[in-house]
Amino acid sequence: MLAEYAQSMPETAHLPALCQSDYEKGLLEWRVSTEAATSFLGRLPQDDWLEVSYSAFVADPFGTNERLTDFLHLTPEQAVRDFIQHNVRRCSESRDGAEVTQLERLIGGPLLELSVKPLQSGLTTSGDRQSGSRRQCEVACA
Repeated sequence: MLAEYAQSMPETAHLPALCQSDYEKGLLEWRVSTEAATSFLGRLPQDDWLEVSYSAFVADPFGTNERLTDFLHLTPEQAVRDFIQHNVRRCSESRDGAEVTQLERLIGGPLLELSVKPLQSGLTTSGDRQSGSRRQCEVACA
């Protein structure tokens, strides 16, 4: 289904043939998912969504949880803080600041390099990657 979806769009139609490994297939899935979400959310008012990077979340899970609960107008729950304390940690190698290969750049598309740059802030927009404006509520596992 991923190949069919990617092939249905001119800018990604040629990419499934380049994906030989599970990593490359995952990178293509990340790209088409991220581009679809960004396209949809870009049509909404800026204050209607919040983007939280995975790196920011694992670096400061309690602060990120506070930002999320504030954004969603929820009352912080001790059970959530307990869960974070016992379960939230990076389980994979960080790609922040890593060199992106030409194949990764081709498959991952224009948002890939932005996503692996070290973040200056826990909250980002899809444009400048450093703003604290309310955007998309997204926590992705890398």
